[in-house]
Amino acid sequence: MFLTNILNVLLPILYAVIVLFYGISFFKADDSKGKFYERFRRPLLILIILIQFVYFLIRSVTFQHAPITGVFEILTLLAFSLSVTYLYIEVKTKVLDTGFFILLIAGALQIISSLFIKELTEINEVLKNWLLGFHVTFALIGYSAITISGIYGFLYIMLYHSIKKNKLGPVFRRLPSLHLLESLAYNAIIFGFIFLTLTILIGVIWLPRAIKDFSYFDPKLIVTLVIWVLYSIGFISKKAGNLESRTVMSLAFFGFVFAILSMAVVNIFLTSFHKFY
Repeated sequence: MFLTNILNVLLPILYAVIVLFYGISFFKADDSKGKFYERFRRPLLILIILIQFVYFLIRSVTFQHAPITGVFEILTLLAFSLSVTYLYIEVKTKVLDTGFFILLIAGALQIISSLFIKELTEINEVLKNWLLGFHVTFALIGYSAITISGIYGFLYIMLYHSIKKNKLGPVFRRLPSLHLLESLAYNAIIFGFIFLTLTILIGVIWLPRAIKDFSYFDPKLIVTLVIWVLYSIGFISKKAGNLESRTVMSLAFFGFVFAILSMAVVNIFLTSFHKFY
């Protein structure tokens, strides 16, 4: 319990530091100060991911359940998912100039989680199942990838229009090229597609046996399938060369907006067996 409290305080501090490192190396890329921070930002990000993973392990062992029993536990898991997804994209594409935008969101989520997280006095037995933990974790990684592809799609669209109008501000001058932004978004889409597929497979195979009121017509399941189909079309069309780059980027951005709005509608207005707390 003591160690989880220490890590709960340490994590938002570490996220603030990593955002600072990526921010300085982005906005001060042309001077020696930016080069200094650029050298250490990825090793620090890897360290934070490892520390957060250890935090999840300790918390899970201490409280005997996966870290999915409340909104603020899920927020720290979402921050972790965003960081892992971004690290994968950074390593895969070797593009280092967009981490500030992604990790700023992850850091905000971790700060909110650390401020309000607490152990529930009563926990639904379903939430103690580790397969459900994998199901939720894969879903969060999938949606994190969708979020990142949406951010890249937005940056692509803004940069495209700025270039067209010949009005490049200081921020846009430091962004990767349109081609690189497209590559970043596409890698995020692939990552998200893989993890959403795993999420759906676990849900379809295991959840009917674990949850009494399971239904294949559950609103959240239907929305997830629609999002999966939407990104499948984009993925296949891109591979086949049937869509222009700007269309793919628009799909990445508006697909992200659709995912957020549809999930918000489901969570606020519709009933779902996914609500356990």
